[in-house]
Amino acid sequence: MKTLRLLSLCLLGWAVFSWANLQLRSHPRLDEDDLLRVRLPRLVQLAYSASDPWLAANLNVFRSLMVDINTREAETYRVQGQLQVDAAFFNPWHEDNYYLAAAILPWNGQLEAGQEVLLRASNARQWDMWPAFYYAFNTMYFEHDMEKAGHWAEIAATRNPGNAPALRAMAAAWYERGDDPRLAMDVLEKMYEGSRDTNFRSLLAARYQRLQGLLGLRQALAAYRAQHGENPQQLEQLIGYGDLEAMPKDPLKAGYILDAVGQVQLADHIKKQTAR
Repeated sequence: MKTLRLLSLCLLGWAVFSWANLQLRSHPRLDEDDLLRVRLPRLVQLAYSASDPWLAANLNVFRSLMVDINTREAETYRVQGQLQVDAAFFNPWHEDNYYLAAAILPWNGQLEAGQEVLLRASNARQWDMWPAFYYAFNTMYFEHDMEKAGHWAEIAATRNPGNAPALRAMAAAWYERGDDPRLAMDVLEKMYEGSRDTNFRSLLAARYQRLQGLLGLRQALAAYRAQHGENPQQLEQLIGYGDLEAMPKDPLKAGYILDAVGQVQLADHIKKQTAR
């Protein structure tokens, strides 16, 4: 008897679901086929997919692929972001989903959704460098969190030995762009010790040396401020303060500069921020 009641309830629920689905067919639709407006709850998506989560993921990715690349409508990308996050929930291993998320979502105002897709893919596809790399790039370019970007670039490096030197060089550059020279120097030193590539070790040593110069200048700046109560107009005024006996040389030839608030920075980083 209980089995019969359960079966009846299931049939009734399916009947209501089918009736609601039929009603949608007569609902007014937008003329533009490449716009997105509807994102169903995940349980309903599963019902449409016969309780197959991988099929549900495929359907969401297929809908996302149908969006015209020339579309600039914010609501469409908001819904697409939701659909791709749902696809990552159902199947975080889905390759097309994370490629699409990396290429489309962050550039169209859906950084958070894109990063969630990439993070799920990075954690699931531990043999694949690309979701970790794209996650690192977005963290650097959009979020400006250099420490986290460097961390994920290093993770990407561990997953592809062939590209590891290039990825670790990228990680080193991103770490270097953080605002704590000591932290960056510590990371660069560990990377140097763990590398056997001569060219890469030379690059790490150069980056370490330029950060030593940056640290020395900042220590001299702190001493100058303590004595004068103001910032210097030129870096050369820092000579003789702290332990600074001469202007440090940047082995990468970019040099050092005072930024708008009087802090010493690597000159090429200031130029990149201004260009951005």
